[in-house]
Amino acid sequence: MHGHVVPGAQARYPDRQLQVPLDEGTQLARCLRCDAWVHTPTPPADAPTSELPRPLRGKALDELVVIRAIALERGLHVLFFLAMGVLLVLVEVGLPALQRDAQVILQGLDQTRSGHQFLARWLNDLVNLDGGHVWVLALIAFGYAALEAVEAVFLWRGKRWAEYLTVVATAAFLPLEIYEIAEKASLLKVGALLVNLVILAYLIWAKRLFGVRGGLAALDRELAADVDWEDIHAHAPTVG
Repeated sequence: MHGHVVPGAQARYPDRQLQVPLDEGTQLARCLRCDAWVHTPTPPADAPTSELPRPLRGKALDELVVIRAIALERGLHVLFFLAMGVLLVLVEVGLPALQRDAQVILQGLDQTRSGHQFLARWLNDLVNLDGGHVWVLALIAFGYAALEAVEAVFLWRGKRWAEYLTVVATAAFLPLEIYEIAEKASLLKVGALLVNLVILAYLIWAKRLFGVRGGLAALDRELAADVDWEDIHAHAPTVG
C-alpha cells in the first residue's frame, strides 16, 4: 500500500542490478519490495547515491499483512462500541419521555388484556430502568471503543507492544464470551469466539509473544535469515 521502493529512480547504481537502460532518458528501475520493474526517467549521472533501502518483504511482509487484517477487525469493534455508546447516551437523554410512553402502553395492554407478554416484559424493564446504569454502560462502551482504537492504530503501524495489548485485552474478554455462549448460544457468538481464539493463537505463536518459541530474539533471527539483502541487491529477476 506504500507503493514501489525504487532507489534506481533517484540515482545510478552500476554495481547493482537495479536498472535496465531502455533509450535515451528512460529506464526500467527495480522495486526492492516486490521485484517489479518500473518505467522511470534515467537519473543524472552525478545524482548522489545513498544506502539502499530494505523494505519489508518475505515473511516480515506476510506477517504485517495479517497484523493489519487484525487491525481492521479491531476497527470494526471500535465502530460497534461507538455506536452502542451513542445509542445509550440518546436513550439516557430521552429516558423520562420513553418511560412515560412505556407506562401508557402498559396501561393499554392491561386494559385490553393483550397476550403480548414479551412486549410487556420489555416495557416493564424500560419503566424500571435506572438512568445511572445507562450512563455507566455508555462510559464502558466508550472505554472499550478507545481501547480497541489504540489496538487498531498501533497494530496497523506494526508496534509489538500493541500485539501484547491485543492479546491481554482479547484474553480478558474470553470468560465473558464463554459465559454468554453458555447462557444462550448463537452462530454470531460462537463465530466471534473462534475469531478471537485464532487471533490469540496467531499472535502468541507466530509473533512469539511472552517468550514463546524463543521470543523476539528468535523472531528477529528468523526474519533476518529469510531475506538475503546482499543477494537481492546484486541479483535481479528477469525483466519481463
